[in-house]
Amino acid sequence: MDSREVADMARDWSAALVDCGGVSAFVPHDIRRLTTRWIVELEAALSAESFDPSPACRVGIEMVQSNLTVPAMMTPTAAVLAGLLERSRRADRAQRFGALLGELGRGYTTELLNVHARSQEAADYRFRVVFDNAAVAIALYDSYGITLEANPTTARMVGMNPEDLLGVSALNLMHPDDRDKLRHAVIGLLKRRRGTAHLEGRFCRPDGTVCWGAWTMTLVPGVDGDDVRVIAVGQDITERRAMEQKLWWQARHDPLTGLANRHCLLEQLEVIVAAARPADHIGLCFLDLDAFKLINDRYGHCAGDSVLAEVGRRLDATLTSPTITLARIGGDEFVALLAPPCDDDTAHAAAEAMLATLRDPVPVGPGDLLSMSASIGAVVTPVAGANAEKLLDEADTGLYRAKAAGRGTWVLHRTDNGPATGQ
Repeated sequence: MDSREVADMARDWSAALVDCGGVSAFVPHDIRRLTTRWIVELEAALSAESFDPSPACRVGIEMVQSNLTVPAMMTPTAAVLAGLLERSRRADRAQRFGALLGELGRGYTTELLNVHARSQEAADYRFRVVFDNAAVAIALYDSYGITLEANPTTARMVGMNPEDLLGVSALNLMHPDDRDKLRHAVIGLLKRRRGTAHLEGRFCRPDGTVCWGAWTMTLVPGVDGDDVRVIAVGQDITERRAMEQKLWWQARHDPLTGLANRHCLLEQLEVIVAAARPADHIGLCFLDLDAFKLINDRYGHCAGDSVLAEVGRRLDATLTSPTITLARIGGDEFVALLAPPCDDDTAHAAAEAMLATLRDPVPVGPGDLLSMSASIGAVVTPVAGANAEKLLDEADTGLYRAKAAGRGTWVLHRTDNGPATGQ
């Protein structure tokens, strides 16, 4: 972030804190100075090559020390962290965001507890106000994972009444497939007797919905060192996970046909290459529509897109084997990846099935049907130790041979000195 972005964010944050009230001891300039420094420290922690979330803990501590303890202040503070997350380009930014949020909450909560030690009555009131009104979920558990206390945000997050949460095992709230993750995280904390643990996992609400949460768990030793507690600060990340899944899918699929794209096809090839045995072969069938440019020129690109979508639908409905990955890699080119074990007969059957999908005319407009044909270049090749890009290039070469042989044909080429065949 440049200095102007920092200044703008600090201005908005400080103004929001002032609007929340309870900052009469500060003039706006003093709050702006604090928020500017905190933004710089948080952004540096989020972007650092070696991640250290402790600056967020210090920010949480300093917020309490600066008497910024009005519960509503946690909302603009969380918004600042979310703004830093949006600007980050790191692959692990989501995990770092969760850790920073958890550390800020830990520092905030811990300092409130220190204030409580110095002034029992006043600090207890402040902690209770923050705990009950915090925008993040905060819950306290014993060493067996039994809920001792949970704020209203936690109750809303898991879809329960606050009073019903007391005595409930945290494990029972988790999705069965994620309970081991929570168990191992807590056991690790208890063994270390200090520190924090970060966890993302699914939890189940009483109404049957499954959601995602991110938590930072901190061990809180008892006075005698034996009566330990675990404090968890968390948030519902269901929407974020859904967006990540949507972006992941979009990055690997063709928006017109919904089929895998070149990137996804290469990923699948790399997975097969990594697991391949020496004798394993794969098949690749490159299909290219004959004279497709004429369709665009005569009927327009919208009609051309409609034709491509229909071809993709037919291919997907025909090549249903789980060992086949079907992709559109651009223009009017479709590829079928045939996983091991694959031989000439397998590639032959796939190529014939692909050509057969085009035997019925394709609609190109109201009442208009168009006869289609395609050429297929197929290759059967050893896969162990191969380069995924090179494998696609070899299959593409086979496509040019098929084009040269005439419309509606396929040519099969073997890269291990076997004979080439075709129709």
